[in-house]
Parts: sequence; C-alpha cells; structure tokens
Amino acid sequence: MPIETKRYMILLEGNEYPIIMPNIYSTEKFEKEFTYSGSDLGATYTPENYNVPEGSYSTDPYNGAVRVAEMKQMVKALHDNQISVIMDVVYNHVYNASDFCVNQIVPGYFSRVNEDGTYSNGSDCGNDTASERSMVRKYIVDSVKYWADEYHIDGFRFDLVGLIDTETINEVVTEVHKTHPDVIFYGEGWTMDTAVTKDGYKMTTQPNSTDVPGFAFFSDTLRDALKGHVFYTTRKGYVSGAADLADTVKGCFLGQASQKKSVSA
Repeated sequence: MPIETKRYMILLEGNEYPIIMPNIYSTEKFEKEFTYSGSDLGATYTPENYNVPEGSYSTDPYNGAVRVAEMKQMVKALHDNQISVIMDVVYNHVYNASDFCVNQIVPGYFSRVNEDGTYSNGSDCGNDTASERSMVRKYIVDSVKYWADEYHIDGFRFDLVGLIDTETINEVVTEVHKTHPDVIFYGEGWTMDTAVTKDGYKMTTQPNSTDVPGFAFFSDTLRDALKGHVFYTTRKGYVSGAADLADTVKGCFLGQASQKKSVSA
C-alpha cells in the first residue's frame, strides 16, 4: 500500500507532529527474553541509552546499523508526506542510575545525590540527572544536536524539564538553532523537589519561563481549566460548566504563565 494512504493521523489527534522516543529499557529486556509480560513493558520513560533508536519496530533490533537506517528512513518518509517529527526526550533521569554507563565510569557524577547518599528522586523514577554539572550538560547538548543533525528531528518535547537547569536548556536551544533554526522545543515545566549539586542554578520551570526564551511549556493549567482536573474527576473545567474559569482560559491562550487559578469543584 502506498505510504501516502497510511498517515495514521488518529494517533496525533489532528497534530502534524508525530511523537517518537529513543531507546528505553523495556525493549532491551524484551529482546533478551522474547516476551511481553508483566513489568517488562513498564513505562516508556525508562531511558537506557539517550542516543540509540528504540528497537521494537526494527526488522532486526540486534543490528544497530539496521535500527539507525530504518529510523532515518521512517523520518524521511514522514517528511516526504509533509509530516514533521517531534522526539519525546527524557533527559531528567535514567532507568537505573547505578548501572548507567556514565555512573559506571565516574560513580555518582551523572546523578544528583542527597546528603545521606541516596539518589535524589524528584522525577519519581529513582534518580535525577545532574544537568548542572558541566560534562552532563555537554552530554545532553551533544545528544540533542546528534538527533537533530543525524535524524533531522523537527522538535523535542522534554519530559519533566523542571528537573533540568535553565543554563543547560538555553545551551541546547542555542547550539541546535545554529544549524537548525526551525527546530521547536517545549516541555513539562513543573516545579519538583531535587537535590541540585551546585548553588545558584534555576530549574526550567513555568515560573522561570522568561529565563528560557527559546523554550515553550506544556500548560497543565490550560488543560485542567478547559476539561476539568486530570486527577480529580469531579472538578469541572470551563467546557463542562465551570464558567468562573473563563479568565484562566483566556490568560492561557494569551501565553500568560502566571495563570494559576484552581479548577473549581
């Protein structure tokens, strides 16, 4: 069947930017055990290697060259059909901090550690990336540049970007835009508790949006104000009768990051 007849736009809900992800732990476990069961699938936010294409849909996942080639072919096919591609990136944590390759080389360097020696866990995934450290920052910047340069990714959605410092994000945007000025960046700018290893660093949160001018934020305020609270289903949104949220919705459409009115009960 010609590719132009198979757009799969239902996955995008009208958006012309499909979202893909790099390598995750669950697929590596599947490849070794040849089974999809129990916790092996897990959440897809379990990064094992930031620079390796996920292999679930590869015709030969054991062959890295095939993964790379088919990933590039997929992106090109989408571009040929006027569909841009956004990659969902999870630089805020890794699947297993102790086993992560960089921490194996320099123990504890890649991850934030609490005073008692345990890993900081603002991500609620067991660890937080220490983006404020110079070589961790370089790793993240180089990784994003790699995906933009080699795979021609059109945009990057940063999971829990509130755990990554603003200096790192600004460097990512600046470096990528030098050669790819149209690449878009956005993420989840929630404020989370994390043990930053150096003083004086701001995190990339919604309240700090003016510190990252080339970066946009997902607005959970707009989501909840329109449709109702995502966790508390009895709390209505504007479209379901909470007329007092009209100003909140207007403010969000105007890009006002300060719109924080609570969703009514």
